[in-house]
Parts: sequence; structure tokens; C-alpha cells
Amino acid sequence: MTPKHLRQIPENRQAIAPYNFVELPDQIVEVTEDTLPKSNCYEPKRHTGKIQCTLTTSSPLYIRCGLTTAEFKDLKEAEAKDLPDFFYTDPTAKTQKPVIPGSSLRGMLRMLVEIISFSKIERVSDRQHFFFRAVATTERDDSLAQAYKQHINPQNVKAGYLKKEGDRWFVCPAKSIKGVTFAWVKEENLSTADFTKMDECGYLPQYIPVSFRDINKNKNNRFFADDVSQPNTHPMNNGTLVSSGNMKQSDDPSTKTTRRNHCIVFQQSPSQKKLEIDPFAIQHYCDALTDFQKSNPFDGNLGVLQDSRPIFYCQPPNGKLVNLFGQSPNFRIPYSPKNDGKAASAVDFIPDGLGKSDKIDLADAIFGFIKDKQPGEKQAKARSGRVFISDGICDRTTCDDIWLSGNTITPKILASPKPTTFQHYLVQSSHAKNALKHYASKPEEDTTIRGHKLYWHQGSSPAIQHENPDDVSDTQTTQIKPIKPGVDFQFTVDFENLTNVELGALLWVLDIAQDEKYRLSLGMGKPLGMGAVKIESKLYLSKRNRRYSSLFEGLKWALAEDFEAHPDYQRDFENYVQVNIRQTGNFRDIERIQMLLAMLSWQDSPSANKTRYMEIKRQQQPLDGDPNEYKTRRVLPTPLQVIEKPGGSRPVRRPSTPPQNQELPRITTSPPVKLPQSEQANTFCNGQIVEATILEIVTKVIDSKKTKTTITYEVNGSKLGKTEEIYKKSVPFTLGDVIELRITEVRNGVVKKYERLEQHDRE
Repeated sequence: MTPKHLRQIPENRQAIAPYNFVELPDQIVEVTEDTLPKSNCYEPKRHTGKIQCTLTTSSPLYIRCGLTTAEFKDLKEAEAKDLPDFFYTDPTAKTQKPVIPGSSLRGMLRMLVEIISFSKIERVSDRQHFFFRAVATTERDDSLAQAYKQHINPQNVKAGYLKKEGDRWFVCPAKSIKGVTFAWVKEENLSTADFTKMDECGYLPQYIPVSFRDINKNKNNRFFADDVSQPNTHPMNNGTLVSSGNMKQSDDPSTKTTRRNHCIVFQQSPSQKKLEIDPFAIQHYCDALTDFQKSNPFDGNLGVLQDSRPIFYCQPPNGKLVNLFGQSPNFRIPYSPKNDGKAASAVDFIPDGLGKSDKIDLADAIFGFIKDKQPGEKQAKARSGRVFISDGICDRTTCDDIWLSGNTITPKILASPKPTTFQHYLVQSSHAKNALKHYASKPEEDTTIRGHKLYWHQGSSPAIQHENPDDVSDTQTTQIKPIKPGVDFQFTVDFENLTNVELGALLWVLDIAQDEKYRLSLGMGKPLGMGAVKIESKLYLSKRNRRYSSLFEGLKWALAEDFEAHPDYQRDFENYVQVNIRQTGNFRDIERIQMLLAMLSWQDSPSANKTRYMEIKRQQQPLDGDPNEYKTRRVLPTPLQVIEKPGGSRPVRRPSTPPQNQELPRITTSPPVKLPQSEQANTFCNGQIVEATILEIVTKVIDSKKTKTTITYEVNGSKLGKTEEIYKKSVPFTLGDVIELRITEVRNGVVKKYERLEQHDRE
């Protein structure tokens, strides 16, 4: 069973964010390849037709236009982001009419179909590798501190010099003096003429040849160099002064750094054999370079990797490759769950069977797929989709009144996602800071990625404009021209050879999209509340026999497309998924689906103070009273806890799969099980509200129109002797559900009567 995130987190440990996650499924719902239709004919038992859709913007919408050939040649990347035009398709027109690209609509619909159909989560990049960012953390209650110190300690970190041979990189160890290969030096003791101090304007890391007289250990067991001078002043002790970043946020002279020490790497040892660096470690390091590591004096593509440059590394075991290295002694190291130096990526935290695989799911079957080529195969498996989505065309004859503003606007700055914020992006089983799971957690420690990331809606008029764009660097801002709420676009979803189940999956999403309680999300600026859209749809089914039996219907082409007013294919889809995941009851009661509906909520979306980003320098009412709101590593709760209102009800909790060796409820003629009173708890009282787990469901057929279902509950590990009888064809429960009961009569410690709390009764 896939690890589940904490369902309830105390308010003082809850993080806030404009995003949240729909959790991973326990299993995917598969489709066998032999059930997919042929692509050269229309099958009579499948559906072909179209869905006419009207998309209405509910909050500002923006999709940036691509570059023309001339713009691509003339503009730099930094300038291209300032082209504010909304996407359009006719560059020759005098007035550009906005268009929603069909690819954007397709991506939005496919993602939602993947969620509701319990499909794989395979569109996850394995190119972004994760490194410890809190390299200097020393707090005892921080779960990263111990993991980092397992690798980085004074005894294990060595220094040397890089050497490149072909495509391979090596470390040539530095000379050892008193058991160490480098020493520290206080900045105040440096007298070299070429050195720039860390508080001086324009400071950059430096590599300066020096010499020193001797090294001595201080009270903290760190060696410091004495009498650091020009090279060859002390011929026996030459080396290279290595200074690192000053950790300042700006070049403002009034801002002082807290760093005071630099390092001296001793000269290269003539006797030590060079050590090869693991090529995988090289690749992962280069993939994860920060802006600092790409700037002068480092290489934009290779960072610190330059021939003959000093390097710090962890001494590998005999015969092993170096896989931990960096520019300073406290260098960043990869999150490596297997302790092999290979940096983890999000893909490593997708459970087996839920990520990229040969399995075909409903989303694959509907939208098409290309599988990775397997050993022994001549070519990769592929199948084209059976859904074709047109561009969304604005139905206004003039575009003058559709824009949010007459001028372009500068939106608030949005940084790229930070998956290394593991307290948000990984499943957590504890909210305690010292027990948080991170990307170096072992696979057996039961954590995964949280699931599908979605953004909260923030109303029709979210605050998207930057308050002081002139105070921010031009490299951080951009220009956009969004469309205002209330503008309609028309598009069509054409489909071929879909089963009831496949068509039902599409209609399920579109049914939600036209419900006033929900909105879908599209385009840029979702963290700011942009891109909320409503979609109204009409289904037309093509009758192929009629289509080809006549050419005209009056003065029009004979299309033989019938409007279907009340399609009910959604129920076939829901039943198909529930049978495969072994759940009964209402499809929307499944907790994963409840999480999705919470994230799509429009009328009941969370308040603004629960959907903002946390800040490092929060001035107004910061969480915990500390301007650095990330410091205590608050944990992001589930969507259901975020959206829960005071006094509101909790959803019924359902296990994703029944317990082992336990069958789903079935119709049977056996009588209800009578439990002895001795098995009941004797601590009940009148009016008490308890959480009861459904232990057994037995259904007896009375006649063709009536059934009797007897439900046995368990409370705190004790069977409740009193059973509930329901005279309905079906019940919205399954084994293991947790239901709230109010005890109404107790005699001699034995429950005689109780009532199941409905949603409006719960407190």
C-alpha cells in the first residue's frame, strides 16, 4: 500500500502554499492491449462523435505566444520573456485575435483524466537531481543535520586538485600535513595584495597562490595556518587560498557577512595516486548547478570542474570512485538514499508500478502513448490517441474589450518550483522537525512524492500585479497581457472508437468543469490565482451507418450527429474504476477524488492567508513570529485539511484496498452475525460520539425490489454488539470505512441504540 500523508497536522505545524497535492493511488487501473480498437475502422459497439465546448474565463487568463522566426533570430532569451502578446495563430493579421492552443487544453484534460482514472504518474523528470541545500544546518531538531554529517565531517573531507583526461575527471590529492590536506585562515590575518575581502563591493570567490609557515589546531580541533604570505615565502609550504561565497544577499556595503574564514589547500602530493570521479556524480552535479555555481569564476556548464583547480572531496573507500565533491569544505552533497553518491530525483520516490512502465492505463488508451524501447524489441510500442482537441477561438467580433488592462502589466515574481522543500513535496508520517522524511531517506522508510500538484483558486480578481516593479531587477520581472474574466472561447473535442468507460472519463471531467462549485486551471500564473476556467459542453454522437447512407440532409451535409441531452457514461466509468480498485459506494467519496474536488473548489476555496507562499523575510504577521517562515520546516497538510471549515465535517475515511484475505461485500442469504455482549466495550455513555470502523457488511435479498443490509461496527478494537440494518438496494459504505456514531441509549455499559451521524449533524 502506498504510504499516506498525515491526515491531521496541528495548526502550529501547518505550512501554507498556493499549491497542494492529490495523493498517489495504491494501484493503477490497467487496460489490456488486446482490448484497444483497430485504427482502420469504426467499431459499432464504440462511440465516435464530438463534444462542443464553451470555455469561459473566471479569473485572468494568460498563455504566452511563441516567437516568430524573426524574433527568434533577433531576441535574446532575457528579452523574449518581455513579449506580452497572448497566444495567436495568424501573424499576418493586423489585430491579433487571442487563441487558446489545443495542446494546452489537451494537457489540462489529460492530467485530470489521469487523476480520476487512477493512471500512472509518469510525466516526472529524472533530469533534476536533488542536493542538500541546508549545508550548514547545525540545529539538533533538524532531520537534515544528522544525514548531512554522516558524509561531511572533519575526518572525511580532503582536498586536492582536478585533472581532466579525455572525458574523465580525476582528483590529485594534496600533500598531508599533520594528517590534513587543507587548513583554515582568518580573513583578518591575510596580507596578500591580490585578495578582495568578503565585505568589499564586487566580491567574488578567489583562487590565489600563497605560502604559510605552519598549521596549528585550535580548541575546536580545526587547523589554522600561520603567517600566510606570498608564494615561496615559505617554500616547503606552498598552497592555494580558496575563498567561497560571502552568503550576502546584496552588494550593499552596509550589509556585513557573518563569514570570517577561508581555506588553504596544500600543494599537490607527488606520491599520492589520482582518484577518479564517478561519471554519474559529474552528470548529477552539472544538472543541479545553482546560479552561484554558474557565475564567475566558475564555468557556466561545469561549475567548479576546471583543470588544475582546487577541489574538496570525501575520501572514498579503497578502489571506489569519488562521488562527493565541491568548491568548499562544506559543499553541497546529493540526496543519495542508497549511499552510492548518485543524486536522487523525484522519479526515485514513485512507488514501483505507479511510474513509467509498459502498463497501459485509461489515459494512455484515450490520449495515446509512446513506451520506452525494451531490450529485444525492434521498436518502441506506440499508439495514437483517439481524442482530438481544437484550438479555443474567442467568439468576440472585436477584441478591444477582452483585456484585463489597456496596458501590459508586470505580475508578481514567481520563482521556479522547489521540490527540495521536502516537508511539502514528500509524504510525511510525522510533523516533528527531527522526524521529517527527506530525499536521503532510505526506501524502506516509507515515503513517496505527494502526488499530482495542483493550485488553489483565488477568486475572480486575484492580486496578480507587482506593487513596485521599478524596485526589482529587469531580469526577474516579465510583461503579460492577460484576458479578463467573463470572456468565452469555443473549442471541440472530437473522438473516435471510445468505449462507454473511456467516453465516461472525458464526460466526468467536463461535468465537473460546468458545475458552479468547481473550476479547472489553465495557462500561466496559477500560483497567483490566474487561469480559472469554466467549461460548458454538449455531446454529439455520430451514427456511422446513417452518415454513409446519404450525402445531404436538405441543403446541408448529412453528418448524422445526434445530440445526447443526458449522457450517463460517467456511471460506467466510475463502476469500472471502482471494480478495479476494489471499492464500492459513491465514487466521489473516494479520498483521492475528494482531494481533487477540494483543489478544484471555486465556491469553497481557502482564504488568501492559506494560499500564499511562505517567505524568508516576512514582515507582516509571519508564522511562528519569525520572519523566516521556512525555518521550522512546517509540513504542508492535505487539501482536505486545508479546505475544512471550522465546525465542518470530516470526509468518510476509506482504505484504498481491503485488508488481505477479506472479500468485498457480496449479496448473501446468510443471517446477520450476533455478537456476544461480552465483546462490547463498557465505557459508553448516552450522547457520546464515537468513530466506528465497519467490520462486516452482510446483505440479504428479501425480494426483487428489496434487500436488507446488516452492518457490524468496531469501536476502539471492540466489536459493537448492536448492528445497523439498512433496507436499500445499495449502501454507500465498504469494509474498513470509519463512520461517526452518536450513542443514544446505554444499559449496564451495553450499547442498545445509536444513530449514524449525517453530514449536517456533525459538529
